[in-house]
Amino acid sequence: MINTYMATLFKGFSTVDKNRAPYTLTDTNLIKRDLLNHFYTKRGERVMRPNFGSIIWDMLMEPETPTLQEDIKDDIKRIVDLDPRVELENTILYITDQSIRAEVVIKYYNIDQAETLFLEYNRRNAEEY
Repeated sequence: MINTYMATLFKGFSTVDKNRAPYTLTDTNLIKRDLLNHFYTKRGERVMRPNFGSIIWDMLMEPETPTLQEDIKDDIKRIVDLDPRVELENTILYITDQSIRAEVVIKYYNIDQAETLFLEYNRRNAEEY
């Protein structure tokens, strides 16, 4: 008989999108939640951590230029590079007058699995985050 049980590498918790316990997240679910928290926090919003968060919220009303695209891609790379559990594989941007969407392909270390994070920033939900 083959043992298909894989030990948990990472364990944490989150109350996002959960109405009641258990709040435990493990492995890829935890890593993804940590990255999404970082991406959807406006840079400078966290107390005592002025460099935490993303500048993408501040880019929503800017005209689309190659410089804007590079700044957004650099910010995405910076955030992914801060997490030693993943590496950035690819980023695809879609910029309109009202929104910025990004498909961010990450590869999890120690798990040998890739996943695409779909990020969306728009004027309607700018006040929610």
